Formats: sequence, structure tokens, C-alpha cells
Amino acid sequence: MYLKSLTLKGFKSFAQPTTFAFEPGVTCVVGPNGSGKSNVVDALAWVMGEQGAKTLRGGKMEDVIFAGTATRGPLGRAEVQLTIDNSDGALPIEYSEVTISRTLFRNGGSEYAINGQSCRLLDVQELLSDSGLGREMHVIVGQGQLDAVLHASPEERRGFIEEAAGILKHRRRKEKTLRKLEAMQTNLTRLSDLAGEVRRQLKPLGHQAEIAREAQSIAAIVRDARARLLADEVVTLRRTLDDHSRTEAERHSEQIVLQEQLEQKQLRRTRLEQAQVGDAVDVARSTAFALESVQERLRGLFTLANQRVALLGSQGDAPDSGPSVTPQNVQDARDEVERLRGVVVEAETAWTAAQAATRNARARLDAVDEEIAAQSALVSRHDLEISKLNGQADAAAQRLAAVRGEVLRQQNALDAATERRERARADFAAREAEAATSDVGEGDLDEAYELAQATVFEAEAEIERLREELHTFERERDALAARTSALSLALDQKDGSAALVAARLSGVRGLVAEHVRVHPGYEAAIAAALGTLADAVLADDRDSAMAAVAHAAADDLGRVEVVVADAPAAGVDLTGVAGVVPATNVVDAPDGVRGILAFTAIADDVDVARRAFEAFRGRGIGIPITIITREGDVLSEHVLRGGSGAKQSRIELIADREAAQERLSEVTSLIDRATFALAEQRGVLQVAKEQSQAALTTLREFDAKLAAQTEQLNRLKVQLEASEAESDRLDRALEQASERVTEAEQAAEKAKAELEAARSRPRPILDVSARDALSAELDAAREAEVEARLSVETAKERVRAEQARGEALARRLEAERAAAEEAARRAVIRRRQLDAAESVIAALPAVLASADRSVAQARLQLAAAEAERAAQNEELAALRRDENAVRERLHAITESVHGLELQIYEKKLHLSSLLERAGSELGLVEDVLVAEYGPEVPVPVDRRREEIEAAEAAEAAGDAAEEQEVETVPFSREQQQKRLASAERKLSQLGRVNPLALEEFAALEQRHKFLTEQLTDLTNTRKDLLTIIEDIDERMQTIFESAFADTEAAFTRVFPILFPGGQGSIRLTNPDDLLTTGIEVTVKPAGKKIERLSLLSGGERSLAAVALLIAIFKARPSPFYIMDEVEAALDDANLGRLLTIFEDLRESSQLIVITHQKRTMEIADALYGVSMRQDGVSAVVGQRVAQEQAG
Repeated sequence: MYLKSLTLKGFKSFAQPTTFAFEPGVTCVVGPNGSGKSNVVDALAWVMGEQGAKTLRGGKMEDVIFAGTATRGPLGRAEVQLTIDNSDGALPIEYSEVTISRTLFRNGGSEYAINGQSCRLLDVQELLSDSGLGREMHVIVGQGQLDAVLHASPEERRGFIEEAAGILKHRRRKEKTLRKLEAMQTNLTRLSDLAGEVRRQLKPLGHQAEIAREAQSIAAIVRDARARLLADEVVTLRRTLDDHSRTEAERHSEQIVLQEQLEQKQLRRTRLEQAQVGDAVDVARSTAFALESVQERLRGLFTLANQRVALLGSQGDAPDSGPSVTPQNVQDARDEVERLRGVVVEAETAWTAAQAATRNARARLDAVDEEIAAQSALVSRHDLEISKLNGQADAAAQRLAAVRGEVLRQQNALDAATERRERARADFAAREAEAATSDVGEGDLDEAYELAQATVFEAEAEIERLREELHTFERERDALAARTSALSLALDQKDGSAALVAARLSGVRGLVAEHVRVHPGYEAAIAAALGTLADAVLADDRDSAMAAVAHAAADDLGRVEVVVADAPAAGVDLTGVAGVVPATNVVDAPDGVRGILAFTAIADDVDVARRAFEAFRGRGIGIPITIITREGDVLSEHVLRGGSGAKQSRIELIADREAAQERLSEVTSLIDRATFALAEQRGVLQVAKEQSQAALTTLREFDAKLAAQTEQLNRLKVQLEASEAESDRLDRALEQASERVTEAEQAAEKAKAELEAARSRPRPILDVSARDALSAELDAAREAEVEARLSVETAKERVRAEQARGEALARRLEAERAAAEEAARRAVIRRRQLDAAESVIAALPAVLASADRSVAQARLQLAAAEAERAAQNEELAALRRDENAVRERLHAITESVHGLELQIYEKKLHLSSLLERAGSELGLVEDVLVAEYGPEVPVPVDRRREEIEAAEAAEAAGDAAEEQEVETVPFSREQQQKRLASAERKLSQLGRVNPLALEEFAALEQRHKFLTEQLTDLTNTRKDLLTIIEDIDERMQTIFESAFADTEAAFTRVFPILFPGGQGSIRLTNPDDLLTTGIEVTVKPAGKKIERLSLLSGGERSLAAVALLIAIFKARPSPFYIMDEVEAALDDANLGRLLTIFEDLRESSQLIVITHQKRTMEIADALYGVSMRQDGVSAVVGQRVAQEQAG
């Protein structure tokens, strides 16, 4: 594994896209100062996840974006791509080439990518950490970092080895686990409190749940009893409806038969009534009347004959008229009699045939009546079957509708359950995805917390530094205040000058020393020059000075000296001598004081004073010149004053006091600034702590959120499983309901098919048309028989009448012949007439007897006809009675059918009401109600509460291998009514019942169980985490112990190369605690006895740091290392030794070196030159040195 290429786009000074192609060996980057060489190192650190802006030599992270120049505008983003050759599989990723890119936008947005796929910072760090590239970037050795290695604390040096050994990853995991433990402890406390609170709520709610459970069991009995009573009523109503339907069908069939019978009787009556219109009685009566008339005529004839006899006996002879009857008339009458006798025979034959036809018609009509009765029975059975099948079809349709309603309800429940399941599945998937993606920001949160902690540590260190500085300033202030007070006490003189100044005389300014300002370093010289005048009084003018002297004399203040401030300050030129300055040039004082110093010069030392004195003497000034050294030695023409142990003059004291006061002011100002800085830094610390606490809180909230997400995920999983179970149960119920629908549909289709088949079968036709024809034929036969009989009687009567007429004609003929003979022979004729009359008189009694017989016979026929008519009237009356009876029966049946229809309608309404109650109160459809609670279903015996609890406990404990058989009793409506009343009474005695208590208690109990399980899980998890921490600690100890041993051995090998003849070692500060022990470095170059590393020279410190880093590199090699001018402070010899180490290191790792050294460039396999163009943009030129040398 090695770095293959580095591409910079808009990163710092690399405004143009620039690519560095690295070689597996040594690659050197050279260039003048400020050209941007170190920006390459910053780019490598930045793309590998560096988060500290100061580490990247900036104030904020946006500083890495090209800021623009005078001729080129700023860019909006910076992007760095690092391509790593992973042919050896050192990185845990299935790619032979891995490209890591990082992009920062000026608006603050940041992106990471691995092979073009967006990722997190944590992913990049985890990917690189397995190859020894940690967050501390120990593989990048930058400018000034070598001293930081040596000046680092032992614990910080330990961090270098930990990072190289890959321990920091485990340490971060341990810290993360510890944070989780801390958050878990909070959750444990919270869970314990919640569990205790839930336990306190369980008892009262459990009591309510007991009452609710008892109420539920009683309500179950109430529901069961109501269901059974409803089912009994439904079954009873169904049976009643079936009976009524059958009765209605039978009555309807009977109604049809009676209607047909009524129509037949009405037809028969009508025909009988019509037959009575030409009744034989009238004919017989007419015949009797005719015969009686004939009889009366014969009686009249007899009377007439007697009269004629009497007349003829009294008459004499008289002329006779011609005969009225001829023999032909007699013969015609005889022929007519014969013909009429033939007609009688024919009529009798026709009458016989008519009688036979009547008998045949009656027989056929009776057969048809029997057939019609059989057909009527078939029609009734057919109609009854149709009605029964129709009822069955309606029942099947109702059951189908009920089952379909159940299917619809199950489907709706299934849809709702499916929707809940999908919603639970979606929630679970969303939470699972959220949980899967929640870890995305964990690395950033860890990084933010660590950065915040680093800021807190920096702020605390700065506060500690400022506090020490403030304490130093405060101690100095106290010392200066004490010194100022002491000097003020020393200057507080009690002589006449002080009393004179205290008198506040007009024109007196104060003491001379108080009005003289001496340049620093010249205080002793000026004090020596003024001598006692430094303690003199300074007056404005001479008059004031005289007044002051007079006041001192008057008040007996002792001797005083007064200096006139406005006295002229004439002097001579005392310049031109090296190391000598006129005294007037180093003081700021009134002219009177400057006049006193006008002939005094100040030299740096006695030698300079001697030379100056000689020089001034050589000038021939003519005025005594006094030369005073800075130490206060006086050299004049006549006096030399010097030595040691000189007492400080007032001038010096005042100067010291003013210096102390000035320094006190400065220190006070510094204290104020330090106090302000400390307060400001405390604010920064507070902000940093708040940010750290916020980051920690955010991290804990994140961990708590993860725990809550896990808990919610578990709860959603339980809900999902419950939803899936409910969905499966409803699915099975829907399948069963669908099967019942299929069965109901098949039953409905079967009933419908049977009904259609029955309807498709031709309904037996009650054919009365043949009977009507036969009845008409019978009536016609009867009429024909009567007509034939009448024809026979008429023919016979005509024969008798014609015989009588023929006989009468024959007699008249004979009478007329006799009369003629009598006429001829008047006497004979008269005699004959008389004889004829007498013969008539003699014959008429026989005729009268015959007429009487005919009249009697006619009367008999009349009586027979009247008897027949009476029989017909009786038949009509019987027909009318039968018709009325049939009509009354039909009316009764119609009323009965209407009553049955009304009862059926009422029963159906009642049944519908019952089924509606069953649906609304019990949620049961008819078939389920009847199947499960019908009167045929045995009633389970109600168990006591103790038995129920024992059974539930046994079922919960799994003691019963098989379901116990429930004791049952037969259904009794009276017992169920008592059961219902008793259960309702018990339910009312319970009082108000919380219906949600069971659910709330179950939910609370489930929550308590869940909390207990969670508490147990958290406790177990805490134990597991502690075990994990122990494992991590053990692994960290093992890894660190091995890494330190290898590093110690490598340091022992490397150090003699860099320090020939020297001694160096590394050791653990606390070998007994490998988790926290630091690392001390001991370096002793040859010929030196050095106990502290800070006493090493710059080159030695660099070599010592390089020795430690190279030892770490060799102990735990990394694929590459970046050296940023690490050899800058080395001389040629030490550089050679370092290059020897580089040559050895290049065999196992890739080196990228930022250098100015020519010898370093000579070992490079590739060179890149970086220069700064006129527009402020870095330009790069590359060259492969190995190929050039080979060529």
C-alpha cells in the first residue's frame, strides 16, 4: 500500500487543479519559502480527516479554501483527492485502488467520499485506522512538531505509540462504551423509578381489573344467556315461519282448487238455470191443456150429437147439401197416421240414442271430474313444492347475505389489520432504516465532543497560565506597593524644608527632588551632582525664596536651602566626548535646577570621566567642570568623591519611587488586562464547557436516542409481529368465512337450481276445458234426450190425433154418406144421420174415455215434468248451497291466507329485529348465532371464579396437556331466563366498573414486564459492556505492551545511528498500569551529561525526536510518512545520519519529504518543485529522478 496520487483543487494556494503522482520510494517536494510546499502536507492531513484549523495553520476551517489575490478572485470550495494503491489489501476494502476525497464549501458544507460514494468522516477514519493511520496523524511530521514530541508529556508520547499500534481505535470504543455506560446508568435509574412507579400503580388498578374481570365473566354469562335466548327465539320464529309458509302454501293450493270448484259449480248452475228456460213442464202443461181442450171439444161434440139427435129426431125431411168429407180425406188421414207412426218409431229410436248419449256423456264427465281432482292434487303438491323451495331459496339467500356480510366484516377487519400491519411494517422499516442511518453522525458527534474537550483543555490551560501570570503580577504589585510605601516613608523628612513646604507659602512649589525628572540610569549621577540641594525647597522666584527663608527663621525651623526656579540656566557646551552627556540633557527640571547642573557632565564610567575631564580641560573653558559617573563618582578640579556604600539620595529615592509607581501602574494595568483576559478566558472556558457539555449531552442524547430507537424498534417489532399474527388470524377467519360463503353460495345456487328446476318443470295444468265440453255435451245430450222424448210424445200424440181425425173423417164420411142416402132417401138419411148422431153419441164416450186417458196421461207427464223440474230445482239449490259453501270456504281460506301473510310479515319483522339485536348487541350473524348458541347446543355450566382462575393458571403453566372437557346441560329457556336475570343482578351489584381496567392493567402489567425485562437487559448489557471494557483494556494492554517493547528495541537500534557513542532509552512511568502509564525519553549524547531534554541543542533535539518517531515507525510501520523540513536544523553530519535512517525506512514505507536540503533531494525517486506565480497561485513541476539516472 502506498500513496499513488494527490489532487488539489482550490486548496489554499493551489487554485488550479494540481496532481502529484507519488512513487513507492521517496518523493521530495522542494521550493522557496512561501511557495506552498507545506500546503501539500496540509492537504494530506486534511483529506485524511484532520479537523483542527490550527493544525492546518489557519484560524478557521474556511481558510483552506483559496482566498483569492489581487488579480484572481476567491473560490467557493476546496477539494482534495487522495488515491491509495491497495494492491496488497492493507485497507479493509475490496478495491485495489482507493480514492478518498474531501470537499469543503465556503458556506460551511462538507462532503467525504470513498471511490466516489458519499460517506462519513468516521468511515474514513475507520478505514485508515486499521493501517496505522490514526486521528493524531503521527505519520505526518511537520515543522515544529519535533520539539513538540520531546516537550510532550509522557502521556502524550504514549499517544504516538497507541496511534501507531492502532490502540486509539480501541480507546475511542472504550470511551464510547463508557459514555454508553454513563447514559445507561441514567436509563437504569430512570427505569428503576419507572418500574417502581408502575408497581405502585399496579395494585389499585389490579383491584379494578379484578372487578372488571369478574364483570367481564358475568357479562360473558349475560351475553351467552342473551345469545341463547335470542337463538331460541330465532329458531322458534324460523320454525313458525316455516310452518306458516307451509300452511300458506297448502291454503294457497286449496284456494286454487276451491276457486276452480267454485267456477265449475257456477258454470253448472248457470247451465241448469239456462236449461230451465225451455222446460218440459211447460210442454207437458201445454199438452195437458191441449188434451183438456180436446176433451172439452169432445164433450161439446157429444152434447152437440145429442142435440142433433134430438133435432134430427124432431126434423122432418129436408134437402141435403153435398158431402163435407170424401173418402180420399179419410185415406189421407189413414196415410198420415201411418207416416206419423213411422215418425214415432224414429222419435223413439232417437230418444233411445239420446238416452245412451246422455249416459255416455255422464260417464265421460265423471271420468273427467275424477281426472280433474287428481290434477288438482298434483297442482297443489307442485305449488307446495315450489313454495317450499322458494322458502329454502330465500333462507339460503339470507344465509348467503349474512355470510357475505360476515366476509365483508372479516375483509374490513383484515384490511384494517393489513393496514395496521403495513403501517407497523413501514414504521418498523423506517425506524430500522433510521436506526441503521443513526450511526451516521456518531463519528461527527465524537469528533465534536473531542474537539470541544480539547477546547476546554486549552481554555483551562490558558486560564491556568493567566492565573499564574495574574498571581505573579499581583505578587509584583504587592511588592511594588510595599516598596512605594517604604520609599514614601523614606522620603517623608521631618526637617525645616519639609516644615516650610508644609506651611504652603506662596511661591513655594515643594522640594527640588519632587520637581526633577531624571532619565533612567542617571539617578545616582544627578543625585551626586545636586548633593544636599536635592532636599532643598524650590521657590518660584527670588522674592518667594527670601520669604521662605524669613519664614523658616521666624518659626525657628532650622537651616533651609531654597532654590530659585526661574533663575537663568546658562551653561557651556559639554558635548563631543564619547560616553559623556551634559547633565542638563538627562533631566527635566526648572531652569534654576538646570542652572545648578549647567557645568556638570555625566560619564559612563570613571575612565570615560577621566578622559572627558582632560578633554574639557584642554578646551580651556575657564569654568570648573564637574564630571560625574553614572554610579555617582564625582570628579572635579578640586574634589574627587567615590567609593562604595553610598547612601541613596532623595533624587534616587524619588526616582525609585516613581519607577516603582510607574511599574505599579503598569503592573496594575497588566493585572487589569490579565483579570479581563482571565474573565474573558473564563467566559471562553464556560462557553467551551457549555459546548463540551452540549456535545456530551448531544452525544448522550444520541446514545439515548439510539437506545430509545432500539426500544421503539423492539416495541414496533412486537407490534409488527402482533399485527402479522392478527392479520394471519383474520386471514384464516376470512378464508373460513370465504369457505362458508362458497358453501352458502353452493347451497343458494343449489336451492335456486332446485327452485328453477321445479319452476322449469311444467306446472300440472288443471284442464277444465274438456269438462266444459263434456258438460256441454252432457247438457246437449240431456236436451237432445228431452227433445227426443218430447218428439216421441208429440209424434204419438199426433198419431192419436190423426187417428182420431181419420176416424172422425171416416165417420163423417159415413155420416155424410148416410146423410146423403138419407137425403136421397130423406128418411133414410135422416135416420142415418140420427144413427150417426147416435153412433157418435155411442162412440163419443169411448173417445171421451180415450181423451180422458190422454188428459190423465198428459197430467201424469205434467206431474213427471214438474217432478223433474223439482229435482232440477233441488239440484240447483244443492248447487247453490255447495257454491255458497265453497265460496264461504274460499273466503275463509283467503282470510286465513291473509292472516298467515300478516303473521309471516310480523314474524319476519320480529326475526329481523332479533337478528339486528344479535348483530348490534352480540356481533353475531344468524348462522353463527344458531350454530353456536342454538337450543340444540348444550349450555356450559357456569364455573366459579376460583375454578376459572385455577383453569387459567393451569393453562398458563402448561399443566393440562389436553383441553379439559367442559360440563354442559341441555338448553332450557326458563333456566336461561333465570341465568340471565341472576347474571344481570350480579352485574348491577358490582356497581360502577372501569371497562378499561383490564386493558389498562394488562398494558400496565405488560409495561411493568417490559420495564423489568428492559431493566434486566440493561443490567445484563451493562455487565456485557463492562466485560467488553475489560476485554478492550486487556487487548489494549497486550497491544501496547507489545508495541512498546518493539518501539524500545527499535529505539535502541536507531539511537546509536543518530547519536554515535551516545545513550538513549525509553521507559514507562508506571509499568504496573499499562493503560495510563506515560513514556519518558532519556537522551545522553556522547561526552555530555544531560539530565533534561530541554538542555539539548536544536539539532540534538531534532535528532532525538526523529529517533523516537523512527523507532515508532519501525516498531509499527505505516504505509507512508510525510516529513515537513524535519532536517532543517541539522548539520551535514547529522543530516547524513538521518538520511541513512530514511534509506532504511524507505524499504518498508513510502516517504514524502518537504525539504530544502540538496542531499535529501539526491535520495529521492521523484522530485516536485513548487513555486509561487505572479498571481499568487502555486505551480508545480515534477521529475522522476530514478528514470533520469537510469537513462
